[in-house]
Amino acid sequence: MLERRSALAEAKPYRSSILDMGEARGFTLTQVAGLDAEFEEKLKAILGGLPAGVGRAVEVNGRQIMRIGPAQFWIIGPETDDPRGRLEAVCAVAPLSHSRTRIFLEGTPARNVLAKGIPLDFHGSAFTPGMFAMTGLHHTPVLVHCVSETRFELYAMRTFALNVWEWLTDAALEFV
Repeated sequence: MLERRSALAEAKPYRSSILDMGEARGFTLTQVAGLDAEFEEKLKAILGGLPAGVGRAVEVNGRQIMRIGPAQFWIIGPETDDPRGRLEAVCAVAPLSHSRTRIFLEGTPARNVLAKGIPLDFHGSAFTPGMFAMTGLHHTPVLVHCVSETRFELYAMRTFALNVWEWLTDAALEFV
């Protein structure tokens, strides 16, 4: 049987006394979209809750639910989670787990590292926990999620994950 190989298998780990960066493995990522008027109510009944606006994430029953657009959501759960069976009767479902790599940055300088290459305001009052943005990093599309004041998770397409990793490690060099 084929084993899933990380896109960052060859990446050199990054650790310092004030910043930690690594790959957050063991997750499922499912994108859902609906068109009928009752889509969100049906989805809420299945998942238990939805974020109010685009760019917001909520944690419900061990899953992160992100509203990525009107009537479009990302559902991030543990590796054993497979909500497709319950969702396919309600909406269009696209499993994205194998196409994305999740990279985390944790520590006080995480905001400064990200601000070097992402055109967002990373000030603590502007980009708060629970917020996310689909944006770009060095010509590469990424989703940046503010998990806590000092932890961020980036979802990059698998084919660009090593490029994103190398850019981030270069940007973090001053914090060694």
